[in-house]
Amino acid sequence: MMVRRAIWLVAVVVSMLGVSGTTKAQDLQALARVDTAASKIEDGRNDTISFSFALSQPVPFRVFTLNDPPRVILDFKEIDWTGFDKAAVNQSVGVKDLRFGIFRPGWSRLVMDLDRLVVPEQTEMRVDETRGTATLDITMIAASQEDFAKFSTQREEDGWALPKAAETGKAKERQLGNRPVVVVIDPGHGGVDGGATRDGYLEKDLVMQFALELEEALIRTGRYRAELTRRDDVFLSLPDRISVARERGADVFLSIHADALSEGNATGTKVYTLSDEASSEMAAELAAGHDRSDLLAGVDLKEQDDQIAGVLMDMARLETDARSEMLAEFMVNGIAQSVGRIRKRPHLGAGFTVLKAPDIPSVLIELGFMSNKSDLNNLLTQSWRDKVVLGVIDALDNWTVEDAAQGRLLRQ
Repeated sequence: MMVRRAIWLVAVVVSMLGVSGTTKAQDLQALARVDTAASKIEDGRNDTISFSFALSQPVPFRVFTLNDPPRVILDFKEIDWTGFDKAAVNQSVGVKDLRFGIFRPGWSRLVMDLDRLVVPEQTEMRVDETRGTATLDITMIAASQEDFAKFSTQREEDGWALPKAAETGKAKERQLGNRPVVVVIDPGHGGVDGGATRDGYLEKDLVMQFALELEEALIRTGRYRAELTRRDDVFLSLPDRISVARERGADVFLSIHADALSEGNATGTKVYTLSDEASSEMAAELAAGHDRSDLLAGVDLKEQDDQIAGVLMDMARLETDARSEMLAEFMVNGIAQSVGRIRKRPHLGAGFTVLKAPDIPSVLIELGFMSNKSDLNNLLTQSWRDKVVLGVIDALDNWTVEDAAQGRLLRQ
């Protein structure tokens, strides 16, 4: 089958497969596996790029392009990436990098970051009726900047990349010290977005480990109800993370990261709150990098607020921002006292999208920089992580008392 559209949705059904008696029904229920040796991305004539992706079985898929930065997105239901070697598959100078992983539960994503503009022109999934295997072939042809932009805007939006709608109900009541405080912990990155990498370690794995340890410690106090935005290695867009926090009834939102810088030797733990103007060039770079991870994973971050909604949210933020600033100060002091040392100017501001919930006090904790050997060693050391956990809990203890006192004054 060949199609020439911005998006392909392919529903694979048993009748399409031509399944013979040699193929067992239960085989179709397992995850499709990638045959790296039989897969390849390579350059062709006239600036074309050919993509051949060999799978152990056919699966539903879709293909589309996105601009700024230019990339080709392929979604599959679902793929086991074990053993997939992107270096062996990518032989094209037009594809500068491949990103892959879980995008949604039940769906996998492959992102091709392009070094030159191409658009899919032909696509075909061929099925071997005897073995039950499948090969997805895509021919991508050269495109101008204008044509690529037009092609990318033709995608039919199906809601995958949009924040999940929260049910309308009773408004969230501010914590007043008379119930367990709900802390939603957000391990950064996940799935197709691995975050920073150093010496074989992925940021998404290190922050998940810390998040799970913090969650357990909070629950053990009996004073908090802790929730995670994700428990598995799945991709969540930035708006999705905020929506999850709201659905869980968050009193506090803690985003956990451990970045790396391409230049410089930044080190130490930092705590960020939302600000229109970044406190430093480094803060601006990190905020842009975090938002860019959504773009590289295929999610377009667009302002969708109308004027009235924007004004209402700005009003809500007047109170929430002050609560977030107080939380950050307690967080800095708590971690510093527990760890014994924290970097100079540990409380910074930047325009992190994940901190933009107008109704939830939110901070982003940068545990350290994986690009610094000392920081990376701290992240891998249980005793150091335990100290940070204790510092976070101490900060939350102090913040909840002060925040509740202020809340009671406002009710009088």
